[in-house]
Amino acid sequence: MPSKDNITSYTPVAQTTIDLLELSKTPDVLSDAILETLIEMSAETRINIWHKETGISVESLAALCSMYETGAGFRRMRLYGEYEGGRLYRRRLKHK
Repeated sequence: MPSKDNITSYTPVAQTTIDLLELSKTPDVLSDAILETLIEMSAETRINIWHKETGISVESLAALCSMYETGAGFRRMRLYGEYEGGRLYRRRLKHK
């Protein structure tokens, strides 16, 4: 589990994410993409980011964020890796 100091440093990021989701002008497509990603991340790490009364918990979301590498370069590298893995898998299926 992330340390308390690490979680505290991600609390503003978590709060900004929640604010973006709750903003009435945020397009549904964007909020759906954010929520889908959060749901997948929280399922992988088995962190319950939801509170029945308030929706997403800032503390749990901050803990979740602190468990993942951040930065556009890391996300892009991981995404391209998934694309390449999928491409190789489809090619293997095609050649069988």
